[in-house]
Amino acid sequence: MAAFETSNQTSNAPVAVEGPYGPVRLKWHKLRTHLAEAPFKRSNLVLGWQLGASLEVDILGTADGRFAVLHDATLGPSTTGRGRVPRTPIASMAGLFHRDAAGAPDPDAPVLSLAELVAPLQRLPRAPSANLQLDLKLLEGHTLPDSAVADAAAAVTGLADAIVVGSHHLDEARRLAAAIPRARLGYDPMLAVSRQRDLRDPERLLRHIERRSTGVSLAYLRFDAIVAAENQGFPLVARLLDLGIETDAWTVNPGRDINDPILRTLVGAKVRQITTDVPSEIFRLIRSL
Repeated sequence: MAAFETSNQTSNAPVAVEGPYGPVRLKWHKLRTHLAEAPFKRSNLVLGWQLGASLEVDILGTADGRFAVLHDATLGPSTTGRGRVPRTPIASMAGLFHRDAAGAPDPDAPVLSLAELVAPLQRLPRAPSANLQLDLKLLEGHTLPDSAVADAAAAVTGLADAIVVGSHHLDEARRLAAAIPRARLGYDPMLAVSRQRDLRDPERLLRHIERRSTGVSLAYLRFDAIVAAENQGFPLVARLLDLGIETDAWTVNPGRDINDPILRTLVGAKVRQITTDVPSEIFRLIRSL
């Protein structure tokens, strides 16, 4: 299978690989380019922006109605802090750092507000294909305060056409995307699948997404759900494309769960994006198919 890599001479971080139906973007999960590194590294954000990568950051609301770039509802153990994020104001997170896989704090990965993290992008050249997914995290039963929506919209002023708002929580994601003109909207139905066993049937999952498809341009599906649908003879990804919805397969990292048949199934199913913490390795594996 042919492949291509978009990079500069000092980077080994590919942004896409050529599949049988065209390029498949390799989204840098939590801005990672290597599995062992800390998430949300500022240097990776800058690099990916200039190379044209699909980038992802998780955002969580803080006690003062701001957005922090964090995945977990508690600061520890993934950062050097302690306490619950929704009860902590953003100013109290100053001086904290994300940890790498060995538990070491990374000075290139401070805990930042969304506004602080993306501020350098306002001054940098952007490759045409670069985009930044804001993966909206919400605690059970919580909704977004208006102040958080306004905070995010202000943070990405001037970057809106590169922004994708994605979430399990589609109604709140719609609110956020509506406040960011030209932002794209993505829906991850896998939380619904975990709660409604009938949605494991790919035809029912398709109908579930179709009923919610207004304005949605991306569906985030676990890679094994895509493989299961294909193995059942139901072309879920292709049917979503018929609705104008591209599919992101998450999270695809080297290991015992990922092999050549699975990768071949994913690219053959016409996924348009693969979420990974190791883009160079997934690039190599797909290129060797």
